[in-house]
Amino acid sequence: MFYKRSDGTLIKDVKDPIGSIMPFIMRGRNESAVYMSRSYCVDNMQKYIREQRKLGRRITVFNIISATFLHTFMRRPQLNRFVAGRRLYQHNSFDILYVVKTTMTDEGIESIAKVKFDGDDSLQDVKEKMTRHIDEIKGAESKDDDKFIGLVTKLPRSLLRFIIWIGRVLDFHGIMPKSLLELIPLYSSVFLSHLGSIGGDALFHHLYEFGTTSVFCTIGKIYMKPYRDINTGEITWKKTIDLNLTIDERICDGYYMIKSLEVFDAYINNPALLEMTPNEAIAVEEAKRLQREKDRRDKQLARRSKEETADEPNGRAHIIEDYWEEMMEHPAEGK
Repeated sequence: MFYKRSDGTLIKDVKDPIGSIMPFIMRGRNESAVYMSRSYCVDNMQKYIREQRKLGRRITVFNIISATFLHTFMRRPQLNRFVAGRRLYQHNSFDILYVVKTTMTDEGIESIAKVKFDGDDSLQDVKEKMTRHIDEIKGAESKDDDKFIGLVTKLPRSLLRFIIWIGRVLDFHGIMPKSLLELIPLYSSVFLSHLGSIGGDALFHHLYEFGTTSVFCTIGKIYMKPYRDINTGEITWKKTIDLNLTIDERICDGYYMIKSLEVFDAYINNPALLEMTPNEAIAVEEAKRLQREKDRRDKQLARRSKEETADEPNGRAHIIEDYWEEMMEHPAEGK
């Protein structure tokens, strides 16, 4: 009955029948969670950060990882989905949640920052937005969402349980008021937890059943890890960072996920790519795709032309020679 949500668009054409039935078989996010552990050498990131600081730009590893999520989700939009009310939705925006501690002490209060990004945000834009939110949290006495949660938690337990139940019902049917969605810090595309910033290792975090966050990523501290040189067999120690991901498997299939991780890896290993906005990167990739298709059509036309002259002297020999040359250049596409 209720399909229209203020924070998401219903996916009506789920092509995979298994994908359509999974929200009914696996009803919760933690029941549907899959876990992935990724380790990255940070040499390229740290080199890029040093270069940027010489130019007066203070970029952090956390900024790079956040921008990488933005680019990956924009280029692989199925990652930016969530299940609510047993139905699959596409987020209407890309939002990152992360915890900000007001002071690095036992008494320091934790507050959740929610930052909205779009396809026109470059790495520098990501950095500036994140810095602005952190400064606002540390400079203010209390945010609106913290005040709201603090007020609700003072209610009698029986009333609080009833209110939470009402909230789950509203969320299930997609009729949660937008004002409440903004006040409850569990509605986002991805939740990032930078445990490395407080000296912690990456761990696997659960997904929240309340809200719409389908991806949770924890980031560990930088440490030394041995790498083997495949050419010489020698062992070298390099600075490494671990990222542990918890993902709701109902948002996409395994093939899509693996290909998306390849995109993610490419950005992590070459942060300079993040200087373009996601929209610019998508336009570049689309231009490359169209050029590949044009080249393929041109080759097919050239092949047909040669086939028409196959009866001429040496015509057949040239066709065979071109065939094997094509196979050597693109063995995976050979037929």
